[in-house]
Amino acid sequence: MKPHISNSLLSAPAVMFMMCCDMRNFSAVAHALGITQSAVSKTMQKFEKELGFELFIRSSRPLALTPEARLLHKNLHGLKGEMLRSLSLLQSKNYIKPILRVGILESLHLHLGFEIIKHALPNLSQITMISASANVLMQRLVERKLDLIITNVVSSETPHIFTKRIFTEPSILMLPKKFEKEKDQTWSWQRLATCGLPLVRYWSETGAGEINDTFMRVHGLTFPDRISVDTNALMVKLISEGIGWGFSRPTTILQNLHILPNLIVRPMQPPLFSREVFLIGREQEFLIESGIIYDVSTRYVERQLIPQILDFAPWVKDGFKVG
Repeated sequence: MKPHISNSLLSAPAVMFMMCCDMRNFSAVAHALGITQSAVSKTMQKFEKELGFELFIRSSRPLALTPEARLLHKNLHGLKGEMLRSLSLLQSKNYIKPILRVGILESLHLHLGFEIIKHALPNLSQITMISASANVLMQRLVERKLDLIITNVVSSETPHIFTKRIFTEPSILMLPKKFEKEKDQTWSWQRLATCGLPLVRYWSETGAGEINDTFMRVHGLTFPDRISVDTNALMVKLISEGIGWGFSRPTTILQNLHILPNLIVRPMQPPLFSREVFLIGREQEFLIESGIIYDVSTRYVERQLIPQILDFAPWVKDGFKVG
């Protein structure tokens, strides 16, 4: 992925400094830039010498900022935002459209991702869209490899970001088709624990795994930990083949509608939980583009995504909230 125009507005040491402030780890910055940790350390030492004051408390883990560094980071962030707005104005006057890099959750890329590209492209010269799990998306935003992300995990430790909630969706149960023969279709957590099949769970290091594991831990729900996966498609496939059961979101089913005839979708019994999906970006950057994507997303969810889901799970209607 080629360097973004925003990184050309500041010197290379200044951009690296801002990444160090955001990531608080020289090794992580080195990995993001494809260089050695030693190169990052030497560049920052030279930058400090040129400025005439220290920026980092290197004995601290994670890396701590000096008061001077915090003030410099704040001012550089504001300056970069102003420069980007001025650049956007100049580009629009010269009919030059911006380049945008967007990350989106795997469960939304085929539907919402398509709508975003279709409607945002007339306002852009180029758009790159990648799908990944929530933790990967947030990391790439921090590393400045993405400009905007649509995700379900918001980190309170990530500075200088904005969040706009697009929608909230409930969770649903997924079981093999053979369970359709059961007379009682009320699947309590206690009944699921003795249904004879293991829970197919999301890997704990994915965004979905993180929120599902937190939900189970808070409510004291325990199941044999035998199968963990990191993609929706594999989870749905395993359940459809009778390997186990699982719980996810309606958008997971929508992404895999071709498998729906081989499984059953049922309401989750209390305790319940929902996930929130957000548009997240860096403060003062891509304000026009984020507004366009937010409007496209909320309109699509309300007018198309929810109605498609109600076709196979009408009982989830009250669990959705847009905006």
